Parts: sequence; C-alpha cells; structure tokens
Amino acid sequence: MTGLDWGIVALFVALLVGISIVTNRMTKSVAGFLSSERLAGRYLLTVAQSMAFLSAIGTIGQFESFYRNGIGGQWWGMLMMPVGIIVALSGWVVYRYRQTRAMTMAQFLEQRYSRRFRVFAGITAFFSGVLNCAVFPMVTANFMIYFLGLPPQYYHLVMFIMVASAVILAISGGQNTIMVTSFFQGIVTSAACVAGVWFVVVHFGWDGIMDTLFNSESIKAGGAAGPQWFRELAAQAMPDPGKYPDLIEGMYRREGVSMMNPFKQGGLPDFGVPYFVMLTILMVVKTGVWQGGAGFMTAAKTPHEAKMGNILSSWRWLMITVGTVGFSIAAYVLVWNPAYAAVQAQIQSTVSSIGDANLQSQMFVPIVIRHMFPPGLLGLFAIFMIGAAVSTDDSAYHSWGSIFLQDVIMPFRKKPFTTEEHLKYLRWSIVLIGAISFTFSSLWTMKEFINMWFEITGAIYVGGASCAIIGGLYWKRGTTSAAWTGLISGSVISLAGIFIKQQWPDLTFPGSDVTINGMHWAIVAVAVSFTLYVVVSLATCRKPHNMDKLLHRGAYAVEEAQKEKEAKLAQAGQMPWIYRILGITREFSAFDKAIYITMILWTAGWCLTFVLGTAYNLANPISSERWRFWWTVMLGIQGFVSVASAIWFTIGGAGDTIFLFRKLATIEVDESDDGTVRHDVDV
Repeated sequence: MTGLDWGIVALFVALLVGISIVTNRMTKSVAGFLSSERLAGRYLLTVAQSMAFLSAIGTIGQFESFYRNGIGGQWWGMLMMPVGIIVALSGWVVYRYRQTRAMTMAQFLEQRYSRRFRVFAGITAFFSGVLNCAVFPMVTANFMIYFLGLPPQYYHLVMFIMVASAVILAISGGQNTIMVTSFFQGIVTSAACVAGVWFVVVHFGWDGIMDTLFNSESIKAGGAAGPQWFRELAAQAMPDPGKYPDLIEGMYRREGVSMMNPFKQGGLPDFGVPYFVMLTILMVVKTGVWQGGAGFMTAAKTPHEAKMGNILSSWRWLMITVGTVGFSIAAYVLVWNPAYAAVQAQIQSTVSSIGDANLQSQMFVPIVIRHMFPPGLLGLFAIFMIGAAVSTDDSAYHSWGSIFLQDVIMPFRKKPFTTEEHLKYLRWSIVLIGAISFTFSSLWTMKEFINMWFEITGAIYVGGASCAIIGGLYWKRGTTSAAWTGLISGSVISLAGIFIKQQWPDLTFPGSDVTINGMHWAIVAVAVSFTLYVVVSLATCRKPHNMDKLLHRGAYAVEEAQKEKEAKLAQAGQMPWIYRILGITREFSAFDKAIYITMILWTAGWCLTFVLGTAYNLANPISSERWRFWWTVMLGIQGFVSVASAIWFTIGGAGDTIFLFRKLATIEVDESDDGTVRHDVDV
C-alpha cells in the first residue's frame, strides 16, 4: 500500500464519518432508527441492501468458490436465475411482509401466531444471527493483516477497530445512517469492480486469460503440472494431506477438472453442480426470512417500492458477481500461468507464512490480488473490502441488537419505554452484539468453508422459521402448533450439524468420499421443518386466520393512500389478462412495466440458453474451444449490462437519498410506532 492508497482509504473514512453525523441529527424516533421512517425508494434500497448482504467475509467466501470452479461454475449458477427472478417479480415474502407493517419478523410472528412463539422465535433468530455474524471480525481482520501487509500481532487491534467502526455507525443514526452510508459504499463497490475487471483484461489480455483457463483441464493428478511451490507449501502447512483433502485439491486442481468447461467439473467436491442446486433451494426459503438486514425489509416507502427494489437487485448483483468472478479468475491466471513466475515467488513468501489450512484457503485470493493491482487500484480495492465489511457488520449488529430488544426484552415489559429510553437501549443492544462478535472471533476456530458456515448457522433460524413465516404469510390454515414444531425441528437439526462438523470435520456420506458440509445440513433442516409444518397444520387447524386483518387489506387498511388506491382499483376493474398472468398490477407505472417486462425477457433468455445448452451438450458434448467463444459473448453482455445498471442505480439512488433527507427534516414523529403489538393476540 502506497501513500496514494492510504489517502484513498482516509477520504473514504472521512465520508462515512460525515454521513453518520448528519443522519444522527435527523434520527428522532424509534421508527426512524429501526426503519428509516419507511421512506426509502427503490434505488436506495437496491444499492444499500446489496451492501448489507455483500460483506467482506462473504466476498472472501466467493473468492474461495470461484477460484475453485472458475467461470465454468457460472453456467451452473444460471440454475438460480429463473427461480431468483420469479421470487423477485412476485414480491415473494417481501411484499406481504411489508403489508403487515411489522418492524421485525418476530413482531409479525406475534401477530400471526402468539406472543410466546414471538419470544422463542426472537431468541432463536438472535442466537442464529449472532453465531452467523460472530465470525465476521476474524475473517475481516485476517484480510486486513494479509492484504494491507500489517504485522500479525496487530490482529486483535484490527479486529477491535473494525467492530467498533461498525458499532459506531449503527448506533449513530440507526437505519438512517446504515442506509445512506451503505449506498455510498455501494457506489465505491461499483467503481472498484469496473476498474478492477478493466485492469485484469488489459493486464493479462483476453487471450491470456482464456488460454490459462483452457489449459486447466490438462493438469495431471496431484498438480504435477502445476507450480512446484504449491506442493512445497502444502507439505509445510499441511503435513497430513489426507486431513484436508478439499483444500489440497483446491490448490492443486484435480485431474481433468476444467475452469472453463462446466461439463468437466465433476471432480469438484464442495462447489460443483450439487452446490448450486442446494443454493437455489435455500435462496427461496431464505428470501425475506433471514433477518441480517431487517431494517431494509421494513424501510420501503410502500410494499410496491420494496418489490421493485428486489426486482432491480438482480442487475445490481450482476455487477458484484462480475467483479468477484473477475478478481478470482485473475488470481488463478497469475498463479497458474508460467509467465508470472517472479510474482508467484512473492506470493509464495506471503502464503507460506500462514500455518493454518483454512486460513490459507480464505486469504489466498486476497494475497494474490495484493501482488497484482497497481497503486490507486489497490486502495480502491481496499475500500471496496472495508466498505463491504462495515456495511454488513453495522447492518447485522443493528438487526440482531434490535431483535434482541424488540423481540426478546420488550414482550416481557409491562410498561412501554419512552422514546428516549427506547433509543438508548437499542443502542446498548447493538454494542452488546459487537462485544459478542469480538469475543467469539477471538476464541473460535472455523473448520468449514465460509459459505458453508453461513448456511449451517443461518439454518438454525431459517431452517425452522421459514416454514412459519412463509406459511403464515400465504396459508390461512397454518397454525401456532405447526409453527412451534417446524421451528424447533429445524433448529435442532442445524445445531446438531454444527456440533458434528466441529467434532468430525471429515465425516462423509456412507459409501462415498463426499464430505458432509453445512449446506447438506441446512437442506435437511428445511425439508424436515416444512414437512412437519404442513402435517401439523392440517391436523390442528380449526379456524382459518384472518389474512385481511394481518395484511391491512380492505376494511383493515390503515393508510389513507392505501384506502384510496383500493377504491381506485375497484372502480377501474380488472387488468388485461396478460398483465394478470405476468403479475403486473395497477400499482405499476409505465416505466415499472417496462422494467418488469425487460427483466422477464432477460431472465427467460438466459434460462432458455441454459436449458438448450445443457440438453445439447448432453447429446453432443461441446468442446472447450467452443466454450471459450461462448464465455467471451456471455461475459461481454453481462459486463455491459452491469456497467449500465450501475450508472442508472447511482443516479436513482442519489435522488432517493435527497428525498429521504428532505422528508426526515420535516416528518412528524409518531412515538407509538415502536414495534409494539397493541391488539389482542391469542397466546
């Protein structure tokens, strides 16, 4: 890191400090602290929410995955596209949840089921979320140490600074601060992705990149054709290769496994085709259920704005994916192309200083990037990762701290907090989460890939609560007994999975050499909990739930605008049949319809390409040379669309931010809007 790079980092920090001061002064109520007074527009939501779920640890986890499966894995990632767009276009969970006007998911669970279930679900969500985010500091601190070239003895100091920064941002203005700072961090992310990918293409040349990926399938077993220093490094850091087979293979490359041809990736143990199938299933059940960014789920101006934000997020994540894939592929090219032997020697010196196999796996790509990027771009990448860390950490601490107070403490209080007390204890709850994360990261040792850890810890809550949330929003016959059964069963299975993984990290499926990982446990938890929810509901339902009251529809509408809208809709009659089939309602403006239809065509085109391409390849295997041409076309299209959407969302998000500031300056505070359920609830 040069003086230019450190200067870029300093300017970025100053920007965050300035925003936190301004938004802190504008936060006057609990609704503002928790939900930005429900004033966020679609573009602000799209960009800011993407940063809340990006995270430095998540990006490093993506580096682990993409370094192992290359661009070939992107083909199987297309499995998620049709499901993802259906989820987004339908407003799956998000639209109905916003209709409930709940500030936290557990508040909705009290409205739908009972106060006791709310408390139990809140405790489960809190435990799951804290366990999930408690490893953030350790991975982020390791990144800072090895990427910035800091002395290892500064590990705990760096970890404390990162945790403290996130806590300070979260407590200054709550969701208002998080929303705006995350938006600006999102702009930096776009710039870093565009600049980084451009540099990679210019530096290595497109032919150089494609040649290196093409040659991957010619590597012999054990990495004999790969860099000699990999074998020396493995022998030094992992004297017992049998104990870490997946990490060793990730460094070497298995024989015949291609970084380019998706139909030559059968040898990938953790990030092959089954990984993407399971990821697709979990994406559906996690949408709107996971509470790591709870404030974003309740911050939209209207349910329709929340839905449109989710639709636009598909293009937003395209930019992030293009960037992370580009960085990972560049790392692979730098390491496996013999033309860069001099740089490989420098990488060897840094990597060989790490004695832990899992840490080597996590830090490998960041270390390679450190030796690849020039001054200026190195600083931009640093603030991209720092921004990813801070924006996710402050959102997570805010979410789990809010859930702790709103859903664990408040249900037991007979006397409501005053607004001042409520805001004070919300801030102390966030500080508590930061302290827990720092302590946990100081003591815990991960024995799992990062992405797998996310899935298994998240499943403690999602594995059981998803059936209660989805069933509660969409099925009037879902019962409280079924919700209890589903949540308990999913949580127990997930906890058992964590314990077993820690005790027997190399446990395999009977009769195979496939290691059982966190993703497998999460799928089992979801399958069991949903099955039990349906069975118990059918057995215990005596009276269907009043869904109009829950969703504030018809006679139960509480917003004048909503009442006027429903009256206009009733007078206007039905929409054309083609619109009803596509899910377009009268809430859509002409521009909304254009976005919606374009997204349908975009997704349908890629889905058709995937289906036809897979079917053709199974009948007539496509050569890697032809795949080379395909990736040039596909990545070119995605790169153009991602850059165009980044410019569009930046302009739109700036307008939404100005609107937010103007409204916060004049809004009348409703002190009763604090997340308390005040109507009668069966317990």
